[in-house]
Amino acid sequence: MNFILIFLASVLASFIGSLQLGPVNIFVINTALNKNRTNAYWVAFGGVIPEFIYCGLAVYCGSYFINNPGFFLVFKILLIILLFTVGVIYFFKKHKPVELQSLHIRVEGSKSQHFMKGFALAGLNPQLLPYWMFVMVYFNSIKFLILKSEIEKLAYIFGAGFGAFCLLLLIIITIDRFKEKVLKYINNKYYYKVLSILFIAIAIQQLIKL
Repeated sequence: MNFILIFLASVLASFIGSLQLGPVNIFVINTALNKNRTNAYWVAFGGVIPEFIYCGLAVYCGSYFINNPGFFLVFKILLIILLFTVGVIYFFKKHKPVELQSLHIRVEGSKSQHFMKGFALAGLNPQLLPYWMFVMVYFNSIKFLILKSEIEKLAYIFGAGFGAFCLLLLIIITIDRFKEKVLKYINNKYYYKVLSILFIAIAIQQLIKL
């Protein structure tokens, strides 16, 4: 039964670890506000896939990455470039007032496009792999959370993705429920400028950490 405890603990660790206002969270919020809930779901789907991948790499290839720190450097540089690019795009994006009625019929871009946007932002996040390696080490220090069997390792990996998706799902539902109240904020002419500053600020933060 340890695999159930490991799964639940992994879900909790993923949920807590995803609480920070990162690029995927910001993009999901923006998509839920400016487009519709379906678009936001696909961004969220794409955003959680790397959680499974990096958690799996931490479990099965952790020692390799510890001995090859250059891997993290490459991903950090790619993420910084991507964040700066998104920030610049939002800075020059023309503001268009959003009406609540139009959100129910607005479908901009295919499902795969929204999926890939979420996947790209999360996939280039250099913090995911070391985070799940750290959590795994912590789990292995607790008797009933040690990852020994394959089913326990899989429970750890699936919990990582499920916890992140739960948080994104909660964000989407909350935004959708209170959309009328928040529309007055996103209809502000400086909305995209604020988004731009957030993405560029995260990029600068990552640049300082290099």
